[in-house]
This record gives sequence, structure tokens and C-alpha cells, in this order.
Amino acid sequence: MFSKGETVVYGGSGVCEIDDIKDVRFYHERPQKYYILKPLFVNQAQVVYVPFNNEKLTSKIQPVITKKEALELIHSIDENSVEWIEDRNERKERFNGLLSSSDRKDIVDLISAICAKRKMLEDEGKSLNQQDEKILTDAQRRMNAEFAVALGMDPKEIPDFIEVEREKVS
Repeated sequence: MFSKGETVVYGGSGVCEIDDIKDVRFYHERPQKYYILKPLFVNQAQVVYVPFNNEKLTSKIQPVITKKEALELIHSIDENSVEWIEDRNERKERFNGLLSSSDRKDIVDLISAICAKRKMLEDEGKSLNQQDEKILTDAQRRMNAEFAVALGMDPKEIPDFIEVEREKVS
């Protein structure tokens, strides 16, 4: 159970605030209780309704990681942690699955793998395709938002912070 005003992470929506918990009626259904989530760090107004009685959806609501967990994840970044899949369609399916998972380590590893591939391609005078760039952008946006909340920072400051933290570990 979560409370109104709590900051949580919800599946693909990322970091959200629980704006309200109330009965809502959609179409001709009976009213039922919903978590009403407002995604943070997004430009457009957005609201996500998660029904209390849908365990599959409510299980996607998680507390934001702690500062300690955020630092551990940042320090665990490894360039070769997710295997690159050459088949574009297979890669898209696998990477989108990792991105929609609630496993932050998998998402951080995904970011590392795509960044490593991007660097390798740039060294050859090539670039990542748009599909991989989009997955990378979505993964970074999600993790930077969660790191920002956990560390009490602005999401825009997170990439530089990660770089400084990784240098400390090296």
C-alpha cells in the first residue's frame, strides 16, 4: 500500500507522485479505487490511473531507490553487462523488455551496453540507429529521474554526477 503524496516509480512512466487515491468511474463500469499518479520531470501534463484491484499493475508500483542504492548502482556501471544482439528486431524486443522491467540494475546495464556500442560505432565513423538511440534516451531519462529523487538533485545534473562518481571508483 502506498500513500497520497508519496513518490514512487511506476513501470514505463518512471518517477511519479501519488496525486490521489480515490474511486473513479470509467465509462459504464462501477466506480473502483485507483491510485492516481502524476509523472514527474515530464513537460506535458499526464496522469496515470492504476486500479487497486489489478495486482499485475499495482505490482509495477515501487518505492524510489534510496541514496545508498543509487550510489551502489552508479558505482556498479559496467560496460559489458548486457550482451549486444545483432538482430535489430530481437534487440528491440529484448531491450524494451529490460526497459519496462522494474529491475534498475538491468536498466543501468542496458544504458552501459548501448553507450559502449555507440562509442564503438563512433570510433568507426558510424552512428547508432534511431531505435537504439530512443531506447537509450528513455532508459537514461528514467534512471536519471530516479537518481535525482534519491540523491536530492535535478535530473539534468545526474550525468555529470555519474561521471564524477565513476572516476572515484576507477
